[in-house]
Amino acid sequence: MTFTKKGFSIISMIFVLIFVLTACGGGTVKEEAGAVQTEQAPASSENTSTEPRTVEHILGKIEVPAEPQRVLGLFVEDEMSALGVKPIMQYSSGTYYQTYLEDYLKDVPKFDTAAFNFEAIMAAQPDLIILGFQGWADGGTYEKLSKIAPTYVFTGSEIQYPQNWKKNLLTVADLLGKTEQAQDVIKKREAETKLAKEQLQVAAKGKTAAMIRIHASKEMRLYGGPGGQVGTALYGDFGLEPAPIVRKLAWGEDMDIQAISMETIPQIDADYIFLAVDEGREEQATELKESKLWKTIPAVKQGHVYEVRGDVWITNGPLAYEKKMQDVMNAIIPD
Repeated sequence: MTFTKKGFSIISMIFVLIFVLTACGGGTVKEEAGAVQTEQAPASSENTSTEPRTVEHILGKIEVPAEPQRVLGLFVEDEMSALGVKPIMQYSSGTYYQTYLEDYLKDVPKFDTAAFNFEAIMAAQPDLIILGFQGWADGGTYEKLSKIAPTYVFTGSEIQYPQNWKKNLLTVADLLGKTEQAQDVIKKREAETKLAKEQLQVAAKGKTAAMIRIHASKEMRLYGGPGGQVGTALYGDFGLEPAPIVRKLAWGEDMDIQAISMETIPQIDADYIFLAVDEGREEQATELKESKLWKTIPAVKQGHVYEVRGDVWITNGPLAYEKKMQDVMNAIIPD
């Protein structure tokens, strides 16, 4: 059975309604052996205590407010937004920030992590700080932040690994007292992903795909898999077949991102290409698309090149993931 995108949206709404009704029945989500299982629980699993809780993380233990009201969550803004919580400041690095979250964070001031401004943090009066990267806690930064508010630090770069998305979301939700909302987000995403994969495997049967990014450094990058921000979604969750050049150059552990030259372009034997262009590289992208080499690619000849947002595809939060799924659905399944 196949569905149009309209049908997909209607069925997704049905799934959401089912999950809302299920949530009212008192289920909780439990991570076990990489899967999410449902088991019976009390009517509410939210933290109902008004007392601070002790939470342990990579750098020690902190006392987390029962209901934090002013949260500085750096690079967890996607998770926070999905849970309906607006941070007091949002992550940026120089001119880069997660533009796809503008609808959620358009009035939230940016905080440049390239140089921590502790006075600005203090003036914002957070009652909880969450750091998405452990490296941000180095050089005495953690000690300074801890004097301002309880500070939770994610281990290493785990927020970057797409396979950790449930764990990361549940961690943020626990800190915010939003566990039930996180469970609903997980259920909705799993149901929609299953439905999308079924449709895409029919619509794209016998076809291959690839993703290219023109990076801010001017480097052209071919994204592969099976893991990584792109491969986990494109070739895993959505079930698309990687183009032969992807398997040749960008496949395997620690090999899922490879720089490519213009000479490599004619070898990109993909039926669908997703092209991400970083800010400031628009002129380079135009030159690429006007080149004779680019026009030899099967996807280009078939009109199957789709421009997507790089900040979406290199982020693993639930809102970014929904946009990835919609990108692929819009490209492969016509209205």
